[in-house]
Amino acid sequence: MRRFLAAMGKGVYDALPDSLAAIVSEASYRMSSGPSVYRPDNAGSGRLSKGAVVFSIDFEMAWAWRFARVHPESCVEKGLYERTMVPKILSTLDEFAVPATWATVGHLFLDRCSRSGNGLAHGDLPRCGHFSTARWEFSRGDWYQHDPCTDLRRDPAWYARDLIESIAGSRTGHELGCHTFSHVGFGEYCPREVALGEMEQCRAAMRAFGLEPASFVFPGNDPGNFDVLSDSGIRSVRWFPKVGVELALPVRRGDGLWAFHSSLAIESRSGKANCAVRLSRLKSYLEQAIAEHLVLHVWFHPSFLPAHLDLVLTPFLRHCANLRENGKLDVFTMGSLTRQMESSSVHDRNRLP
Repeated sequence: MRRFLAAMGKGVYDALPDSLAAIVSEASYRMSSGPSVYRPDNAGSGRLSKGAVVFSIDFEMAWAWRFARVHPESCVEKGLYERTMVPKILSTLDEFAVPATWATVGHLFLDRCSRSGNGLAHGDLPRCGHFSTARWEFSRGDWYQHDPCTDLRRDPAWYARDLIESIAGSRTGHELGCHTFSHVGFGEYCPREVALGEMEQCRAAMRAFGLEPASFVFPGNDPGNFDVLSDSGIRSVRWFPKVGVELALPVRRGDGLWAFHSSLAIESRSGKANCAVRLSRLKSYLEQAIAEHLVLHVWFHPSFLPAHLDLVLTPFLRHCANLRENGKLDVFTMGSLTRQMESSSVHDRNRLP
């Protein structure tokens, strides 16, 4: 049934009423053989001593919505809303001592910026040409045309130095990763010089905090320019060579980058019933990850609905903390799991051919 729904296309599924979508989703899962698991032929056993969970967060604020196909005019509103959610999410993660990888748009590390001599925002950076994808429509204007080129006080939807200081100073030990400087995808529409400029600018912004990014998430999940990432010191990416994999271990690419699958998003369709379905699914996936010593990789946007925080993320974090306390689960960031994989004497067993 899940393969049938995938063949139908996500758009058809999304067109269903919330209540029916929840029923169909749960029925399809129960009729399937469970989550899709990837076990490389050369992986061996005993890679992890127990099951593990990783949380990654796409931290973007207004930058993610400027050229979105749906309501790009509300990018500032969405950025301000995300600003209100981040402290709540951070407090909840800290309550259960669960660290996460915050894949952060580089511009958010700034507290101010100004226009270049040519009148453009960040005029020294190379730009992509106009492009169109399933998520974005960049068909006119300049890529940075929405940047107010002011400061955190006047335009807090575009700058987040204060929030990043809270994340970096947390007692839980979160990881601050990279989500490009301006939330541009690295797909085929992104020339190499643009990717280089994005990574150089992002690294420069992060160095002000004494940080060097080691983990990377592709905006729009549009992969590419892997050589730029490797040359920029990135060691892990949220991208996987096998489509549809929901439980796995990270695998090492030929260029040395560790490829992380993604399992489930915290976000689900609105409504308490759908949140209950998502929480149940997360627990079910985690149970199998524990049984097979694999990784459940959970991700989300801080712009999700309050119901997703209260009815999905919070109870799931409590569940993970209890399992960890009982010695059944390890909790990693992308960075810490990469170090764990690299320290294993058998890590080459999980290398892609």
